[in-house]
Amino acid sequence: MVTRLAMLVAGAGLFLMMVVVVLDVTLKYLINQPVPGTLEMVSFYFMSVCAFLPIAYVQKTERHIVMTLATERLSPDALRVLIAVGYLVGAAYLCLIAWASTHEAIHMTEVRESSSAIHFEILIWPARWCVPLGTGLMACWMLLQACVALTRRGNA
Repeated sequence: MVTRLAMLVAGAGLFLMMVVVVLDVTLKYLINQPVPGTLEMVSFYFMSVCAFLPIAYVQKTERHIVMTLATERLSPDALRVLIAVGYLVGAAYLCLIAWASTHEAIHMTEVRESSSAIHFEILIWPARWCVPLGTGLMACWMLLQACVALTRRGNA
């Protein structure tokens, strides 16, 4: 549920980024008046949302790129263990990223981090929470998938 919601928010962010950039370029060339804060909105909000929120969904649906050249000759049990170990290592790494980025997000929330656009300040601290949310959700899925791989018998 949370993973699907994160994916939907990322999709909405991608759509909004497209609208803002098209509007910015159109207004810039038609009336020489671009949308103020487009660079800040795209680089701080939309990119964070689009890069980090969907990664848990990609992991859940196992849609990451897979290279099987080195593993295609393994027995199903050996492949299953290798996949589980890979998930555990990946989850540990993602937990480290989630932990560090949570501390950074907390700090930036406390100082109310913002960026100066041409005519106004844009609060950018909320976008900092995309990193721990996305990496934390992906780590949870990797741990769950590692447990499933370790308890499953037969086909990998």
